Amino acid sequence: MKVAVTGASGQLGRLIALQLLECMPAHDIVLVTRRPHALADLAERGADVRYGDFDEPESLAEALKGPTRMVLISTNNIGERTDQHRAAIAAAAGAGIRHVTYTSLTNPCTGHPTGDVADEHRETEEALMSSGMAWTILRYGAYADLQVPLGVMAVRYGKLVTNAGQGRIAPISRQDCAAAAVAVLLSDGHEGRIYDVTGPEALSQSDIAALVSEVSGRPVEVVAIGDRRLVWGLTRLGAPKAVARAIVNLGVATRENYFDLVDPAFELLTGRRPASLRDVLVGHRGELLDGD
Repeated sequence: MKVAVTGASGQLGRLIALQLLECMPAHDIVLVTRRPHALADLAERGADVRYGDFDEPESLAEALKGPTRMVLISTNNIGERTDQHRAAIAAAAGAGIRHVTYTSLTNPCTGHPTGDVADEHRETEEALMSSGMAWTILRYGAYADLQVPLGVMAVRYGKLVTNAGQGRIAPISRQDCAAAAVAVLLSDGHEGRIYDVTGPEALSQSDIAALVSEVSGRPVEVVAIGDRRLVWGLTRLGAPKAVARAIVNLGVATRENYFDLVDPAFELLTGRRPASLRDVLVGHRGELLDGD
């Protein structure tokens, strides 16, 4: 069985590729990327690295020939992703892919505060469901890894500034997100399933601040702030307004409980518990302290 991974030079894609190399023959792994040079080390290990660009459907049609299963990793081009993902789905169907696993978002419902972010995931899910191929959707919770740079800032200033109120998230590490994707790729019985892949516990901003403080040994307090003031503050720090607004919208979605979900899917797929946010922070303790 050959498998394909799109976006394989990205953070999640590379983790999936590395885990696949531990589980199956390298020549059966097709890694599709706009930057083949970034995967030269994996090509040296025997993986089949191919050029493919979601904005060039003809390149995808060629890159996806051979494998029967594929992980479609969502791109970072917010505002363009639905068209990009539809092109990839069409190319996969044309190339003979029989089963596509898509990396989505927790609760991508209509009216979601993140706007295009959730809408594009939902539209991609719908396109995949109507593609004629078998499909599996992995709805990932918030990446625990993203709490590390936020924790660095919190340690540096002694404050975790947030507009998320008392809303909770269930952070999951990228490493575990990759493990869930590999489990679906390499086993049967996942067709037509939607899995919510979350961390082991739902945490408020107060919980996160306490964990950062515990791991770093530095006091961190939560500072609640309004949406408009947070946009202003982020732009004053140099963030583009669109980026500032996206960050604020994630806080709104958290505050309104769109991400307050803990699900056993990860353990069911992999046979083990996911790493906790504390585990991830401990693994990056040096970075937390470097920011002090």
